[in-house]
Amino acid sequence: MQKVKLPISVDSVRAANNRLEILASLDKSLLSRLIESTNSINSDIDTYFSFDVDQQKLKIFNGKASVAVELTCQRCNEPMIYQCDAEFTYCPVLNKEQENNLPDVYEPIYYDENGEVNLHQIVEDELLLTLPQIAKHALADCKYGEYESSFGEIEEEQERPNPFDALAKLKLK
Repeated sequence: MQKVKLPISVDSVRAANNRLEILASLDKSLLSRLIESTNSINSDIDTYFSFDVDQQKLKIFNGKASVAVELTCQRCNEPMIYQCDAEFTYCPVLNKEQENNLPDVYEPIYYDENGEVNLHQIVEDELLLTLPQIAKHALADCKYGEYESSFGEIEEEQERPNPFDALAKLKLK
């Protein structure tokens, strides 16, 4: 399969009926929200989409997206490379009723008036979800990783009296 440029949108029903597979790259400059969320994106995004019809005759598509980005370590304030790998499965729907009837294994996605879904937006959304909430090097790789992150000693927790013991005594009387 030859790697091509990822189309902006695709007719998901027609693609599923044709069992379309797309191995493509996506230009990193097209993902403005991902650019804003990272220091930089190291390369173009590698993507793979596979459109299919499942046993319940639902049109579905699976996908993968992968790219390395540069983030700032929140422990040492130094740049770090983070590998974003996203895997997803969607089922295109037209309305809320179709969405409510979907099996839980499929994530619903609304298609537009032309029956198309925006692949660029899906890739960007999925990659944003893979970013860590707090970017940190592994302890072994961080220059401040050797220092303990907690100070002082943690006291052993003493057993507290059960507040319902008084009720148990009343019940016995």
